[in-house]
Amino acid sequence: MVGQSEMDTQPAAGKTGRRARAFDYGELRLLLLAIIAKQPSHGYELIHEVNERLGGTYKPSPGVLYPALTWLYDRGYAEIDLEKGGRKRYRITDEGNAFLSANKTVIDMLVARVVPKHQGQGKSPQAIVEAMDHLKRALSLRAKMEPVADQVVTRIGEIIHVAANQIEALLNAPTLSEGAAKCVADIVTPNGERFLRRLGSHFQHRTPVVMDENSGHFRMSMGEVRMEVLDGIFRVTLTALNEEKLTEMQHILVRHLEEAAVRETLEVIWQQV
Repeated sequence: MVGQSEMDTQPAAGKTGRRARAFDYGELRLLLLAIIAKQPSHGYELIHEVNERLGGTYKPSPGVLYPALTWLYDRGYAEIDLEKGGRKRYRITDEGNAFLSANKTVIDMLVARVVPKHQGQGKSPQAIVEAMDHLKRALSLRAKMEPVADQVVTRIGEIIHVAANQIEALLNAPTLSEGAAKCVADIVTPNGERFLRRLGSHFQHRTPVVMDENSGHFRMSMGEVRMEVLDGIFRVTLTALNEEKLTEMQHILVRHLEEAAVRETLEVIWQQV
């Protein structure tokens, strides 16, 4: 599989930074390559196709799309056919097909995240409407009573950003097949918060990480990782595409946990879920 240094050249969004994209740059390149593998396309056709595949929820701008296509062209994964009038049609190369094959797992998870256009439209679920109304009432009524201190306003903004990031990650989580495998480890340690911070800090250089004070989760090419700090317990839950990938994820997480441990021996026992 291609290394992360080649896949992800842009920094991941922080916990309370600007809104994350539906796909990071590496994923968008793979999705574009998968599209032109099936049908050579112009840039505007690719913008439309990505928007369709995401059910109308995300439409890449030309400023995002064309640098991604240039990256594919520069590495020999795509070729350009110049047409009458100077229009460019992008098509995949043999090297591009090999690149797709090497990243098949990532492609499968990307495809699992897209939805038909008719899905996700219509009225919002009642539970979400009620929650949004509650938030608006809480903010509006309190603000009308008296001025709110600047530090309180800042904290409110941070809380809303964290919630928005968690919701977006939940909505963008890959839909795993019936063959998906899942396990959990309850690790006895008084240093759960430190392990949460260390793992989050390490993996955010490779993939977007959503975290708050007591929990966090992120996506790997093999599946998802969720972390929770409980009373004397650091819980790690892994969900993978299959048993083989689950075992690989277990080895990766144990290695990083052992590296993060300071004068502490961790007992990590995975239980199938």
